[in-house]
Amino acid sequence: MSLRDGLPGAGLRPSAIAGRLRPKPVRAKIVALLMVPVVSLMVLWALVTVQTVQQAWTSQQLEKLDTGLSGPVSALVSSLQDERATVSRFLSRPGDADQAGLGARHEQTEKALSALRDGLAPVAADIPGLAPEVDSRLSAVIDDVAGLRTAQAAIADRRQDWPAAFEAYSAAIRDTFAVESALRQIQNEASARTALSLSQVGEMLARQDAVLTSQAGGRLNAGAYRVFIDALGGQRTLSAAALADLPEPHLTAYRQLLGSEEYRSLSAVQDTVAGDISGRDTASAIASGQWASALDPVLTRLATVRSGLETAAGADAAAAAESALTRGAVIVLLGLLAVLLALVISVRIGRGLVVELVGLRDSALELANRTLPGAMRRLRAGEKIDVDSDVPLVTSADGEIGQVGDALNAVRRSALNAAAERAELLTGVSGVFVTLARRSQTLLHRQLSLLDEMERRTDAADDLEDLFRLDHLAARMRRHAEGLIIMSGATAGQVWSQAVPLMTVARAAVAEVEQFHRVEVRRMADVSVQGAAVADLRHLLAELVENATSFSPPTTTVLVHGEQVGTGFVIEIEDRGLGLSPESLAQANIRLAEAHQLELFDSDQLGFFVISRLAQRQGITVTLRRSAYGGTSAVVLLANSLLSRHDEFSPHTGTFSTPRAALATRAQVSRRPAMIPARDPVPPDRRLPAVPAGEPVFADDATGGLPRRTRQASLAPGLRNPGDEETAPPVASPEQARATMSALQQGFLRGRNS
Repeated sequence: MSLRDGLPGAGLRPSAIAGRLRPKPVRAKIVALLMVPVVSLMVLWALVTVQTVQQAWTSQQLEKLDTGLSGPVSALVSSLQDERATVSRFLSRPGDADQAGLGARHEQTEKALSALRDGLAPVAADIPGLAPEVDSRLSAVIDDVAGLRTAQAAIADRRQDWPAAFEAYSAAIRDTFAVESALRQIQNEASARTALSLSQVGEMLARQDAVLTSQAGGRLNAGAYRVFIDALGGQRTLSAAALADLPEPHLTAYRQLLGSEEYRSLSAVQDTVAGDISGRDTASAIASGQWASALDPVLTRLATVRSGLETAAGADAAAAAESALTRGAVIVLLGLLAVLLALVISVRIGRGLVVELVGLRDSALELANRTLPGAMRRLRAGEKIDVDSDVPLVTSADGEIGQVGDALNAVRRSALNAAAERAELLTGVSGVFVTLARRSQTLLHRQLSLLDEMERRTDAADDLEDLFRLDHLAARMRRHAEGLIIMSGATAGQVWSQAVPLMTVARAAVAEVEQFHRVEVRRMADVSVQGAAVADLRHLLAELVENATSFSPPTTTVLVHGEQVGTGFVIEIEDRGLGLSPESLAQANIRLAEAHQLELFDSDQLGFFVISRLAQRQGITVTLRRSAYGGTSAVVLLANSLLSRHDEFSPHTGTFSTPRAALATRAQVSRRPAMIPARDPVPPDRRLPAVPAGEPVFADDATGGLPRRTRQASLAPGLRNPGDEETAPPVASPEQARATMSALQQGFLRGRNS
């Protein structure tokens, strides 16, 4: 395993890495989208800023270059020209042995070269493109000056003639002009180039002077004449070019120089020398001093014009540097302003888009998660809502986002209208259910009354058994009719005004089940149920018990038992069937906890809906779980608000209408289901009043109570169970009860000590 394999991003493909780097939220996407042009603009601004600063820096360095090198270059050229003139005079006079003057002049040349090199070194490295070219040309000048030192010894010994010495000095001056030309090209200033032309004009005059000085003692030979003619032609060509490029006021000064008496005298000598091939007039002109008297004023005035032009070039360079700096600062500030403006605009646009999108998202989520479901629940509950006022519109904006908000509003309106129509349809269907169920209830009550009359008139045991079965089926049909009413959202059955013992409610629920003889109801604590919840609890327990008997083998027993818990009372109905899978069990618990009216149309198990409706109405919790026997156990949790102790209510005077089939079965077959244990003896002062046989007794609730039935009241005397008519055992006296409780306490103490 390599180190790369242990890295967090090792093994990921580029597409996967790109997917991770891709922003997910809308805010991040919009920020990324808007930051691309802003960052690009910032990069461009940075590049322009760098270039502008570089240009301003270069302009400042060129200004320093012009100021610091114009003097050293001119000094080196003048020193070389003076040394060349000295050498020319030395070689033209054979008896002159002033070698010390030659050495002193050459030392001045080397000092001028050192000054040029020292002034150029710190500036050349800071100017782009200057160092390579200037270094090569400066190296040539250094080599030329070093060669002149070698030539000094040959000249002092007169082993080198004048043409060779002249060419060596002229080459050094030419290379110095090459260095100055390179500097002027970098500066790219017309004044600087014109100043260089004037310097070269002075060089041409200096060459002519060197030629004439070397031939002061005689005529010009052919070589010297050719050098003079070349220098004269170069001077006049360069002078004409400078005249065309000179700006004012330097042009006026140069024209004054060309029109001066000294220049005309100098031109006359030049013309004389150029036209005198024999050299006689040249020698006489030089001897009379006409050349020297004319040359010095011309060179002085030419140097003045060149100096003024160089000063102007320096001023132009300074102005250009300042202008470049100002322009650069303006460009940088404008670029920065543009970047800030773009950033502000991008932030405002992005923030606006994010606010609109987030607001639209929040409004849509509010509509989808709270507003619309709440409106749906209100519609299902039968309330009337105003589509435009009760359910607020989705916040909309301008443009496409606003159109999306309008589309969501249209969807909201359509959904609410459809839900309202659906609710109206369900309300109508529920009304139909209630009407049909009420009619069925009326018919069933009449049927039960008719069966009761038939039972009283019949003495045959077989006929009575069949009538009791019909009675039981009618009771079940009545419960199913109540289920229709419950599914419609109405209240079914009678309402008790007083609490009823929980054991009685459980027995009444079991009695409504077809296979009641398979159900074992164990004795529960002396807890009663509030009268308002009795009917719903009886129906709920009956549905659960019937479900347990239907989905378990007929040879097994369904156990119903309960106990007191901290939050109320728990009744558990446990069967021994095949049970449910974990998925089916979870789905059934969800249906029991959150049953909706819409499930009526797609559910094949309406009992779950009825149980859920009853549980939600009374605050009862129903949970299904797997039992220890492999079947299903239904746990019913009754809250404390639904319960009351026996000492909190008066004796119950009403009865449940228990189907007579259960009683007939117990009477004829002589078997008692384990669900109904024997009654405890009741003290005489709390015993219910005797009711004559054959006379129905009605419940205390006169508004909706059903007739109260008396056990075996409609049976013939020969069919009654003698055990039920036995006289209750005598009530113990207070002394007997005290002795019994004392003996019981002593027995408990002896058992604990043992």
